[in-house]
Amino acid sequence: MKKFEMYVRKEFLEKWGALLFFVVVILYPGFQSKAFGTFFLVLFGLASDLKTKRFELLANLPFKRKEIFLYSYFFGIFLIILTFFVSLPFADNNWKTLLDLLKSVNFYTFFFSTVLILVCYGFDNVGGAFLILFANLVLSSFGSQRFTYNFNPYILISPTRQANIYLATAFAFFLLFVSFKVFTKRGGE
Repeated sequence: MKKFEMYVRKEFLEKWGALLFFVVVILYPGFQSKAFGTFFLVLFGLASDLKTKRFELLANLPFKRKEIFLYSYFFGIFLIILTFFVSLPFADNNWKTLLDLLKSVNFYTFFFSTVLILVCYGFDNVGGAFLILFANLVLSSFGSQRFTYNFNPYILISPTRQANIYLATAFAFFLLFVSFKVFTKRGGE
């Protein structure tokens, strides 16, 4: 636990302004605001450290690559869950709020994974994130989630639509596994 505390302290010292702003945005009820804040948390997370060459500073601390990946991921999850519990007393419907939490975790996991994969292969973290977001919005905007002639299966797993929460969760965690493998092998080098 000491290493995780050291990682959290490092994140707050370096990025306190951005973290504070986007945590306040995540506090606002509804999935759209949580997705907006979560998207920018991903941009200022580990992918940003890799792109701006701050990863070497992290690597000089007593962290292994696996630990850096896991600490970064769980730090974002911690912020999402913390804002969930802070805003829970103000929620109208606790079940919808719980579903928003799960959707936010899926959204964060999807974008954390895909942006990290892109950065490890040399893409820019901001450009890659917006490219993925744009592609996701386009792919999930046409078709239907019903099994008819215009069925679009991507709507079921899309991080912005999440028509089937179980498939979206499975897809997001599959991408997390892939990004873990890519990051521990390549590491943005």
